[in-house]
Amino acid sequence: MSKEKKKFNFTKAFTDLEAIAASFEDGGVDLEEGIKKFEQGLFLARELKTRLSKLENKIEEIKIKYTDALKE
Repeated sequence: MSKEKKKFNFTKAFTDLEAIAASFEDGGVDLEEGIKKFEQGLFLARELKTRLSKLENKIEEIKIKYTDALKE
């Protein structure tokens, strides 16, 4: 049985990233916990950026498709 990849939830990832940033801003993070949160934050930021870029490309494709259709 193969491991099924969890579906990425953009809203949850963004909320988690905001919570990580807030914990650093509050200054209540010890060194070990901070390193783990920093790594998790970088992962989330990269995933969010990748997903957002894909969504922006999809939106552009849709706009082009329907703009071209309206010209015909």
